[in-house]
Amino acid sequence: MELFLILLKQIAIMALLAAVGVYLSRAGFLSAQGAKDLGAILLRVVIPCVIVKSYITQFSRERLVQLALSAGLALLGFVLAMAAAYLAYGKRRRIENFAAAFCNAGFIGIPLAQAVIGEEGVFFVAATVALLNLFQWTYGVYIMTDRRDAISLKAIAKNPVVIAIVLGVALYLSRLPVPSIISSTLGYIAGMNTPVAMILIGTYLAKLPLSRLLDRRAYGCVLLRLIAIPAVLLLALWALPISDSQVAMAVFLAAATPVGANICVFAQQYDCDYEFSVVTVCLSTLLSAATVPLLAYLAQMVL
Repeated sequence: MELFLILLKQIAIMALLAAVGVYLSRAGFLSAQGAKDLGAILLRVVIPCVIVKSYITQFSRERLVQLALSAGLALLGFVLAMAAAYLAYGKRRRIENFAAAFCNAGFIGIPLAQAVIGEEGVFFVAATVALLNLFQWTYGVYIMTDRRDAISLKAIAKNPVVIAIVLGVALYLSRLPVPSIISSTLGYIAGMNTPVAMILIGTYLAKLPLSRLLDRRAYGCVLLRLIAIPAVLLLALWALPISDSQVAMAVFLAAATPVGANICVFAQQYDCDYEFSVVTVCLSTLLSAATVPLLAYLAQMVL
């Protein structure tokens, strides 16, 4: 019950932060270009700092095992999610496929894991964020375009989140001391993650007519993303002999998050239905306020 209350409180805080974004957007204080710039700051600066900061911690053999375990479980989660999304939608309904396959591990998964588990939660979720970016820019691009030549390995290599994880792991494994002034600066920037991410989600909500949230087409992929895929992953985690329940919980929390906001970027870039992509993000984010605490409470009993 304690975990359920923590999650409920965290989601309530996120909802209030999103409401700030709605207000700023509708009042004209945050323009469309401003929201786009805010998203760029989040992706290129804030989330990378969150990840690097999570790896500035004392090295231990146990932590190294936990890092490998989190990567393996995250890979399992994405394989299950992509397989389920493809079986449900194939390449005929590209937005639904992408929406169901890819969670919001960076914007929402990191703050959730941080609230429930602490700084270690970010350490465990970092592998999920890395794999999310890798699969979005490869498999995700293929789904959106139906063209293998559209996949850009150069774009993956230049992705700030991927660079941050490589840098963070290198710092962790090398055990190099990081000056406190650097660590503190990273900490201040990392503290912006939750408010900036949720304010940005609020700007999406502000632009969306409420009638579009009743779009029946969206409910199938949203329920697949929020309920069916996490349930299958939870069953797999329960069946596996996992000794570290904290790692499993962190990976599961990230996998249970709503549709990743990057779908809007990909929809615009590859001339797909942008407005419908916003519907999947907003609808799933609203419904996750109910599904995430319930699934997490169930996971706490099972894992």
